[in-house]
Amino acid sequence: MAADQNAKTLVAGFRVLFGQKVALLFQWFDDIGRIAMDSDRPVFFNAQAADARRSGLVSPRPAELAALVQNWSGPRPLRLCGGGTTSRAAVVDHWTLDLQTHFQRVEWQPADQSVWIGAGGRMGDVLEALLPHDRTVAAGLSGLPGLGYVLTGGMGPLSRQVGLAVDQVLEIHGVWGDGSPFALSRVDDAGSLEWRGLCGAAPFLGVVSALRMATQPLLPLWVEQCVVSPHQLPELMLRAEASNASTSLQWHWERADAVQILGIANAPWAGAQKIEGLHQLPPLRGSAPMPSRSHKEVVGLLGPAAAELWRAVMPDLCRLLQHRPHAGCSLACQQLGAATQQVAVKASSFVHRNAEWKPWITAAWTPGDARGQRRSLAWLKEVWQVLQSVCPGVHLAQFHDHLPFHHKELEAAFGPWLPGLRKLKQRLDPAGTLPSL
Repeated sequence: MAADQNAKTLVAGFRVLFGQKVALLFQWFDDIGRIAMDSDRPVFFNAQAADARRSGLVSPRPAELAALVQNWSGPRPLRLCGGGTTSRAAVVDHWTLDLQTHFQRVEWQPADQSVWIGAGGRMGDVLEALLPHDRTVAAGLSGLPGLGYVLTGGMGPLSRQVGLAVDQVLEIHGVWGDGSPFALSRVDDAGSLEWRGLCGAAPFLGVVSALRMATQPLLPLWVEQCVVSPHQLPELMLRAEASNASTSLQWHWERADAVQILGIANAPWAGAQKIEGLHQLPPLRGSAPMPSRSHKEVVGLLGPAAAELWRAVMPDLCRLLQHRPHAGCSLACQQLGAATQQVAVKASSFVHRNAEWKPWITAAWTPGDARGQRRSLAWLKEVWQVLQSVCPGVHLAQFHDHLPFHHKELEAAFGPWLPGLRKLKQRLDPAGTLPSL
């Protein structure tokens, strides 16, 4: 009832602010005050977000964004949906700010070979749009994520050569949590608290409407996929740590006795297959069939070059992967380091500049299966505990303010910078319109 009353208050407020434009902003309403979604336009890629009984969806145009955030009177925090790949893009009894509908923008800048990307775009769309210009960006292993991929760090096969995606950002436009517009640039604002906060912790501070990003020449890559025993992983990781920045190792482990390996480099080697760029990258899972539709939570970790230490944790990892509670539960990992370690810690909110490895743990369960959800989340926590000694950091690509380990995640993600980040949030988002720190 409170959520519906807040919705009515919000609508009334926007009638005052925008008059007849309220219909454009809110699409249309059903009889309980929620905003209907266009069934032909799936806003939420994440199944858990798609199934959430949210209070409603707002789809502002760019000119309406600042007023919407400034005058927000609905339940807090307001949830954001750009790429729609995170579980918290929609939440029970909360409203979601849809940035896909009116913030689709990929605009090539020939003068300096950069690209403007709107908050509603996906990284795969950016890669495709840059092909005619023979350019690319430091995208990840999947083309599905949106700007959240960049703004939370952004690591992928090119990271060891060119750095994190967030290190390629040149300008950021949007509105702070209090509704104040901002337009920051690396040239003028690098070194400021605001720039540092946006580069790695933007979802807590403001709504980014677009950013401009440096691009790189589109060059061929060579890839090789194979299946190895889990016990071979530490040796493969040790070799990868000793390799140069032109190569990277990725792996995916969801069967107890087999790990899918994906090696990527910018020069050929025996057994490798040539591809034209990241837009042709094969799936990390290889040819394994996709699990049935499920709800998922993902925790990303970060750790230094310590492949030798992984040997000690392999028995426990093998045991846990052998007893996965759901077919969609898995452990995967990708390599960073080299160029990502050449940037000062205080340059962004990505503070783990010594990181060489990013493993991520996926807990999955059948929608509606509360017992299965509890078992899978308990399994995730067990895997995390085993990995804690080799990967003490967290990459906050997805946050979990609904789960007991949220504060642990925040502390492990931002470390000594967290108190300063909280002060910055208090100044820029005093009402807590965006997710909490």
